[in-house]
Amino acid sequence: MIAVLVAIPLLFAFLTALTIPLRMEKYARYLFLVGALLPWLAYLLMGEGSEVVGGWPRVGGIEVALDIYSSLLVLGELILFSAVALYSVTYFKKEVKALILLLLVHAGLLGTFISRDLFNFYIFMEIASVSSFALVGFSGEKRAIRAAYKYLMLSLLASYFFVFSIGIIYLKTGYLNLELISQVSPSTEIRAAVALALASLLLKAGIFPLHLWLPDAHANAPSPVSALFSGAVVKAPAYGMLLLSLYLPLPESLRNALLVLAFSSMFFGVGAMLVEGDVKRFLAYSTVSQMGYVLLGIATLNPLGAIYYAFAHMLFKGGLFLSAGAMVDKAKARELDKLSYRGDILLMVSTIMLSLAIGGIWPFVGSPAKAALLKGLPYGRELFYLAGMGTLASFTKLNYYLMKGRGEESGTLALPSVMMALAALLAGFSLGGSPKAMDVYLLLGGAVLFLLLKASGLLEIRLEKREITPGDVNLGAALFALFLLLLLHLSQG
Repeated sequence: MIAVLVAIPLLFAFLTALTIPLRMEKYARYLFLVGALLPWLAYLLMGEGSEVVGGWPRVGGIEVALDIYSSLLVLGELILFSAVALYSVTYFKKEVKALILLLLVHAGLLGTFISRDLFNFYIFMEIASVSSFALVGFSGEKRAIRAAYKYLMLSLLASYFFVFSIGIIYLKTGYLNLELISQVSPSTEIRAAVALALASLLLKAGIFPLHLWLPDAHANAPSPVSALFSGAVVKAPAYGMLLLSLYLPLPESLRNALLVLAFSSMFFGVGAMLVEGDVKRFLAYSTVSQMGYVLLGIATLNPLGAIYYAFAHMLFKGGLFLSAGAMVDKAKARELDKLSYRGDILLMVSTIMLSLAIGGIWPFVGSPAKAALLKGLPYGRELFYLAGMGTLASFTKLNYYLMKGRGEESGTLALPSVMMALAALLAGFSLGGSPKAMDVYLLLGGAVLFLLLKASGLLEIRLEKREITPGDVNLGAALFALFLLLLLHLSQG
């Protein structure tokens, strides 16, 4: 029954594709919406549990599961994809192929989140990834095609090493099922394989400094695709890292390295946001920062904190990209000083709500998610709060620019953003968030930091808009090789 979650969007991707040769494209959007929303019914009808597809023995079968971790990610993906689908039927009016690719991403993500064996996790992650490559370059613009190429090459590099790591684990244990693998005593080879897998997944998740593909891919993709990428696609490799930490022991030296990477990603993303003038690149760098929080939960062996934050990020970052998309698609510009939400009260309120949510302010979902991460943080709380203050300063900058000028009404394009803002609010209450004095201190600190940076003129600095070149791929591959060697060394420590 759990596997039906994946079967539905795959079936409707096929049916939507059939409308092209049958010259019935006018029905494509309806098939797309059914394929996008029908998995909700399957999700609501099934409870937590696990099953082996076809009733095969676990040793050779495909095990899928909904538990406290995967269930929350599936819920987040369903909420986000529902909003993305509503935006997409307006955005992609005649591009049936885009709707097919979106359904394939939908199926790939759901399959990734319910997988309990390494090979099928990889297969579903690649279904989502390969469809994503095509969606990034879908517009046919030069920068979009180059961004798609960079994303493709670096992601494939990571995929090769991830498959290699799976092969090593299978060779040494005889299993692909994670539960069975966990029952085998770890060896030197298995620890090396885990290091290979982690390095690959770090690149796919866009963690600094292996993030080089992410800002260009997320910024140049169509607006609803950017929301799906930043909100959900990068969670698939992050979930893979979480599964590895749950079923295979990570040496302390490796966990410490991941902790350093987590804080580095958090601060690098904030720094880049403060000097970025392109709204979509601003939000893309925010994803680099926010994925650091998810990695923080993994590094500190706090799986619930990591899952809570991944779920929260699906809601507020997906919503923020949809808000930005509504403005960008109306103004036909991405520069912050050319955008405004003042002409659309719904868009303005939802953007402010989502900005508070990403800052971890009660009563939104970011508050209980950050509280869950803090419970497992052995040290570095000052850095954690400082990063949060930087995030609030960055989004104060965003709203400062969007408050200026006079924008147009976005019409129905604002509704998906409103939907995500309400989801972020309701999830905040559902996860047990509560008001804290620290919220006030962080809000004041973020505002003061923004004013100081503005007075100093630092916010007038802009990252240079440069061409995407093949050299970017070479640099990304070199950084990946260095981190691969580093994690291999630390895995034996």
